[in-house]
Amino acid sequence: MSLDAARDVRDLQLLQLFQLFDSQFPVGAFAHSGGLETYGQAGAGLPQLRELLALQITHGWGRAELAAASLAWIAAGQSESTETLARLAVLVSAHKPVPSVHDSGVRLGRRTVTLLARLYPRLTSLAAIQPSHHAVVIGAAGRALDLPLRGLLVGYGHSLIAASVATATRCMPVSPAQGQELIVELQPSLEAAVSRALESTEDDLFTCTPGLDIRCHQQSRLTTRLFQS
Repeated sequence: MSLDAARDVRDLQLLQLFQLFDSQFPVGAFAHSGGLETYGQAGAGLPQLRELLALQITHGWGRAELAAASLAWIAAGQSESTETLARLAVLVSAHKPVPSVHDSGVRLGRRTVTLLARLYPRLTSLAAIQPSHHAVVIGAAGRALDLPLRGLLVGYGHSLIAASVATATRCMPVSPAQGQELIVELQPSLEAAVSRALESTEDDLFTCTPGLDIRCHQQSRLTTRLFQS
């Protein structure tokens, strides 16, 4: 492969990563706050947002979603990928006892499958992943698109942080500039979480964010809401 051809492949991978995790990718991620709206109505601001996102990276999606995406990427390259991905999807469900958290992840995954099948017809096989948790879909899609695993996890983690920051600017007294400062502050922790996810096994899947889980559950009972969940 010539140097120009190798560069073109890397450029294509980057473009696919950018599109997959673009905030305008129409799968409905913008409609979910992950409980931040409940915190916002209770008076939370930048200090609480910093603490909540740090917790998500160390004990929330930084453990569960990143690990699940990594395991799905690996499973998608195996001969018995369908069975392995199905078992992984069920395992991810078991770690999401809060209905709003579970259901939003499945809806995001289902919409992602539908859109990716439209963009890349060879990815129609992703529909076999049931339940279609977003993290599992992301991992399997990344493998099918031949995206590098570390790059996929970095892009996925960044998109989760960025989405939370965008949410916070709408329901908390947090400015866009403050949000960007927070993203920079959290990048070393995200890098560590990605490295940890690369070494994860199914036994390493877990979450421990009881406060966030409670706020996610309470959000459906708010008098006024900007977000679905």
